Amino acid sequence: MRRRDLLVGGGIVAVAVAIPPILRRIPTDFEFEPLPGFAGFRRITGGSVSAASNPFLGLEPPDPSTPAPQRAGSPCVALFGPEGWQTGVVPIAIFSDFNCPYCKVLENRLMERRDAGAPVRLIWHEMPLLGAASRRSAQAVLAARFFDAEEAARAYLSQRFLRPGPVALRAMAHELGLPPDAFAQEVSGPRVAQALATSLDLGRRLGIPGTPGTVIGRTLVIGATNDADLTKLIEIESAQPQMVCA
Repeated sequence: MRRRDLLVGGGIVAVAVAIPPILRRIPTDFEFEPLPGFAGFRRITGGSVSAASNPFLGLEPPDPSTPAPQRAGSPCVALFGPEGWQTGVVPIAIFSDFNCPYCKVLENRLMERRDAGAPVRLIWHEMPLLGAASRRSAQAVLAARFFDAEEAARAYLSQRFLRPGPVALRAMAHELGLPPDAFAQEVSGPRVAQALATSLDLGRRLGIPGTPGTVIGRTLVIGATNDADLTKLIEIESAQPQMVCA
């Protein structure tokens, strides 16, 4: 092969290697569509999701004594909590499952942005669609929420599988500095059951078929989201005047 051909071939390979990082920095042109049942909100489709064949099968309240889902009058309160959408900070509601690999990637991206000073506030909604192990982790992190230890619990559960039974719950409580008996009672108690039922009900009404589902400001994204699109969506929601939570 002649030297000129080698140089041309090498140039083609170099360009091919360089293209992926460049493309990752170019945000997608979004096609928004109204979100039914949530006036002022909209949705787009992202990437991959994790879900069972029937995502909500078996996730009904375990017995008739379990509290029914609580439905807030305002979609902003349902999604973002009583703080709603405050000026200068974009609220991001994350619907996730501890056994969903795409969720972990997305959550890490969002937490990195928040911790670096991005004007965002993160709110989690548990959607344990992938079986009993997912449900155990969801119940445990919701219980930790009532002890003001939710993020510590998320970090703990992101690194390990929560086995069934009281021994694993006691070990988790010890690691987080929580009272073991009170924590275990909360895990199986009515407040956690109601919080979980409420998140699942909200996910159904939003039409989220699998995790992750993310509401960034007024925009619901179904599925995984790349870095460039995530940055662009936060910029859009920060720049546009918001009236949905006024």
